[in-house]
Amino acid sequence: MSEFLNFAEISQKIQFKDVLDWLNIPYSVYQNGEIRGEGFIVSPDKNLYFNPKAEDKGSIINFLSTTKSIDLRSAAKELKDHFLTTPKEPKRELPNLELHYCKFLEDKISEEMAKEFEIGLVKQHSIIAGKIAFKTYDEKGQHSGYVAYNFQKDEWFFPKGFKRTLYNPASFSDEVTLTVDIFSCLRLVKAGTPSVALIGKTMTEIQAEQLSRFTRVVLVHPEPDNIVVRLARLTFVKCSA
Repeated sequence: MSEFLNFAEISQKIQFKDVLDWLNIPYSVYQNGEIRGEGFIVSPDKNLYFNPKAEDKGSIINFLSTTKSIDLRSAAKELKDHFLTTPKEPKRELPNLELHYCKFLEDKISEEMAKEFEIGLVKQHSIIAGKIAFKTYDEKGQHSGYVAYNFQKDEWFFPKGFKRTLYNPASFSDEVTLTVDIFSCLRLVKAGTPSVALIGKTMTEIQAEQLSRFTRVVLVHPEPDNIVVRLARLTFVKCSA
């Protein structure tokens, strides 16, 4: 039996701004609350959009369906799963994994740096066994879990319910370079440049708040427009090639 999807509830509860930030789509907000971007105008009162240059229009479900070229049911399910489904809190304490320096890390960082940043190969029984684990901390400085990299398949693994905050948030500098991935962040830190990472192409509201404490942010990102506009409201931001 297929999952029930309340299209009306999804369309009403999920705001366009949140979805645009999630998709990393640049936009501008006008004084009347109207949202405009390339190929769309959003009415804040109705939470509906239309394309002034084409015929597509409708709810946030229609928008995601058109943007990703997927059917309406798939779009509705993706929106529900991301915005309306609360992940279950883990029933047990977070594990404190043993992180081992290994051959893969030798070409990237020193053993001392691996220890300092709590990075290493997981050998003990775990969902991320055999992967490179990076210990992460939340906005309050509390251990929030691990992000893992499968170096054999060149892919990242994020535990279910993982809350994405900045990687290396305790950078003690007024100016910081903001990168997409952890390895880019570590390369810059190794070269003496204070750096933090989004751990993804998009920026969460928590990450934006964390970045607001820096007086200057240099952004290194393949698609920077959305993040530049949002950060510019909070601090000075500059794009770097």
